[in-house]
Amino acid sequence: MFAILGDIEFTVAGGISGMEQSGSADWAEHARIQGKPLLEWIGEGLDECNLTIELHPVLGDPEERLRTLRLAKSKHEPLAFVMGSGEYLGAYVITNISNAMRRTTAVGQIKAATVQLSLKEYAGAFTRKVARPGLLDSALSGTSAATAGKPGLISRLMPTPSTVQSVIGYAKRAGNILKAGQNLYETVKSGNASMILGQVPQLLGVTARAIGPLQGLKSVAGLLEDGADLSRLGENVLGSVLGARSALNPVDLGNIVDRFSASQESLGQALTTMDGARTRLAGLAAQVLTRKS
Repeated sequence: MFAILGDIEFTVAGGISGMEQSGSADWAEHARIQGKPLLEWIGEGLDECNLTIELHPVLGDPEERLRTLRLAKSKHEPLAFVMGSGEYLGAYVITNISNAMRRTTAVGQIKAATVQLSLKEYAGAFTRKVARPGLLDSALSGTSAATAGKPGLISRLMPTPSTVQSVIGYAKRAGNILKAGQNLYETVKSGNASMILGQVPQLLGVTARAIGPLQGLKSVAGLLEDGADLSRLGENVLGSVLGARSALNPVDLGNIVDRFSASQESLGQALTTMDGARTRLAGLAAQVLTRKS
């Protein structure tokens, strides 16, 4: 399986032929007298993903598959997006569906088509809905895929514990914020003491945004039967983040350079600790998927 969006499964054999991902960061541009404008990082932009899907009767009813995608879009709901490797990418919404028909019947029914599916990251509160388990979607009845007993483009998942998904979501958000913070620190460190001092509110702001997800990770991971290590992870990373913040409060022009270095070191430790748990989190993310035997 290549990936799954909500309860819609994509496989290479079932028609998925391409995937493009993009991410952005928002920067404000401030004009300066007798100098080039100064850029100030505001926050991370929403990730986007574009999927290319080939529809053909041997892979299932093209029109039924297209209706399924359009129905998912019309519900206006965020959907869990998980790669076949088990990596949980987060919640996404369908923003656009385009369909290029390449072959039709005499009455206009689709025989072959290429679908472009556009997804955008959903950053709001999200709890994955529980889906009823099943085997093979009815859209594949009578096709070669159904005869061979292979899953097609669309299938049902077993219920996924919301606690597991919450842990993954908190860890992902915390990791993204820490990486954004690291980028900001790298940008600021090249300035003089006065410039660094002026950026302290932004530095405190980016570390403040990491506190909530890390507290959530610490608390929710403790609810898992085998989540003690992840709870400690949240606690340790949170301690480093709080250390990065305390190093910058209070500061003045005389001590800002040393305090900034100490703060950057603490933030780097937080990111290193979080990155060290990548394999563990990927294994946990694999539980989001129910693989077919």
